Amino acid sequence: MEQHLKQKLATLLRAAATQTVPEREFWAQFKTLVDPAGEPVAGLAYESATHYWGNFHERNVFLIRVKPDRYQLVQGQNELNLIADALDNNWPLSELQLKLKDV
Repeated sequence: MEQHLKQKLATLLRAAATQTVPEREFWAQFKTLVDPAGEPVAGLAYESATHYWGNFHERNVFLIRVKPDRYQLVQGQNELNLIADALDNNWPLSELQLKLKDV
């Protein structure tokens, strides 16, 4: 992945983690930046972002929306920030995967 795309993706992931970008806008930008199937790091970012944003769509047994679990949100934010750090610092994929296991 080219460096300028890595920087844009890292910025986008951090914006999602701080909730400064709406979900719809996040996905629109994400899709224009990278193909998750073609880039392993983008695939990890896609997976983490899917879980992160999914917290805002949780429903209970009666299909009523519930507040996101605070700990799952923090974990998702930490994952997105960690992936952004990996993109900014050109970490090898194996190093990122190891660090993601600790989150």
